Amino acid sequence: MNQLRILSKISYIVHGKGQPIVFLHGLGLDSHSTELLFEPILRDSDFQRIYLDLPGMGKSASDVFPSSNNILRLLIEVIRKIVGSQQFILYGHSFGGYLAQGIALNLKEQVAGMFLTAPVITANSSKRRVGEHVNISQTNLNPVSNSEYFEDFLSMGVMINQQSWELYQKLIIPGLTHADQSFLSRLAGEYSLSIEQKLKNATYEFSLEILVGKNDQVVGYQEQAIIGLKNANCGFVLLNKAGHNLMIDQLELVCLHFKVFEAGT
Repeated sequence: MNQLRILSKISYIVHGKGQPIVFLHGLGLDSHSTELLFEPILRDSDFQRIYLDLPGMGKSASDVFPSSNNILRLLIEVIRKIVGSQQFILYGHSFGGYLAQGIALNLKEQVAGMFLTAPVITANSSKRRVGEHVNISQTNLNPVSNSEYFEDFLSMGVMINQQSWELYQKLIIPGLTHADQSFLSRLAGEYSLSIEQKLKNATYEFSLEILVGKNDQVVGYQEQAIIGLKNANCGFVLLNKAGHNLMIDQLELVCLHFKVFEAGT
């Protein structure tokens, strides 16, 4: 049974027992985007799954200073309290992947592996090397419910079909509706981690897997490839017909790669 908990103003859900996996969602989303994605493939596993809401998102408080440095410090504090001295695995998507790298650098003796999807490498969006976004329409969609989000779906998605639209509604919309927009606006001015350059130069002894989409116009894939080349234990996967929401565009492939990763960690 899942348990909703709050620690140091951070809300999180725990499933199962065993080696912990800590899941960090993307900016403006919440734990729906990670829990509903991974629970179907991890429900019967020997891992304890910990799905966090980042500050100002989901059920976590927004009355903390809105900076990536402060959020990283708070996450490290919370994770230490939750997992104790155990070895744990990290998952991060986009901004969550940016923070996961910071956690791994600070707690590298405890991190057993890290799986990243479309991670931020450079906080300043004007300095990123991004991909070319396209829409591949496989069916004519005429949304009835949540139609106000359909333009965002089209702007972020590559594979445009009924399944991807349903996944977007399931994984993305809950976070968008609960995020504190004032907090996110203020965070935008304090988005860069002070250790960003150290993260770009970091090498890790543990297993690392990076999945990116060829059509990702938000963070791209070239900087992530450089990180992969620097790390001998890194698997790097460039998914065709996938954008920033690659877990929606290529659900089966993302889940497959995660299953292979956790089996070998």
